[in-house]
Amino acid sequence: MENIQNNTSQKNIHGVHPIKLGLVGKSLSHSLSPRIHSYLFEKLGILGTYVKYEVSESEVSNIIPRMMRENILGLNVTIPYKEALFHLVDECDHHAKKIGAINTIKIKDGISYGYNTDYLGVIHMFRNVNVSLQGKDIVILGSGGSTKALIYAFHLEDAVSITVAARNPESSQALKQHFPFIELRDLNELISKPFEGDIIINTTPVGMFPKIDESPVPESTLTNFKVAGDIVYNPLMTKFLTLAKKQNLKVVTGLSMLINQAIAAEEIWLDQKIDYEISGEIENFLQK
Repeated sequence: MENIQNNTSQKNIHGVHPIKLGLVGKSLSHSLSPRIHSYLFEKLGILGTYVKYEVSESEVSNIIPRMMRENILGLNVTIPYKEALFHLVDECDHHAKKIGAINTIKIKDGISYGYNTDYLGVIHMFRNVNVSLQGKDIVILGSGGSTKALIYAFHLEDAVSITVAARNPESSQALKQHFPFIELRDLNELISKPFEGDIIINTTPVGMFPKIDESPVPESTLTNFKVAGDIVYNPLMTKFLTLAKKQNLKVVTGLSMLINQAIAAEEIWLDQKIDYEISGEIENFLQK
């Protein structure tokens, strides 16, 4: 695997013009993605730009034609368009097909390809803190758009059981149809009748800025687990993770997932391997 720290000479593998990359979503003002990718450009010696494209639901169908027209090599996709653009790209890789959503688009030879690197972000966020997912009992809080990638990642890493605890029965049942091997529990039931597990991870927006004093579950629920993760990264230490740390759980932040899915996207766009150990360096850079 190429170590990007040893690859700092300025170059552009896609020609003399800077490559065009970016992020498409509905509300992107607080996104850290431009800083992450600019850092990677510098370390890789790549000439490139990374632009935020805020679009409304009515404009989503124009995204891929715009990429073709403006010679945009690739885009990251964030909420709420991961499933919509999954159906609009020409081709999806098998991981994206199994997840049913994309977060990365690449244009090559006039064809749009869809990928999902969120699941890789999940896998590496746990690997980087030496937490094995194999044989683990895992509880996911929430049944929103990000949950599919987490379920897929945990299943791929041979978790022994995956339970989705949520309050929305419709979205929970839809996940069960897509991933028949998962277990479902009502979130209120999980709180009132806790059960033991290895890892608990929050995918709900509870605890996200500005409502930073809230946790999806009380401290008493966390005592039954060993590791807590949160895909929220603003704030970095959510109330959920703060309570978990108080109970001596190992905590994994959402910033790690964000950084690692970005590295995986860069690998796709640039057709080269990147050393994922750079994620810790990026995390320190973002917290300066």
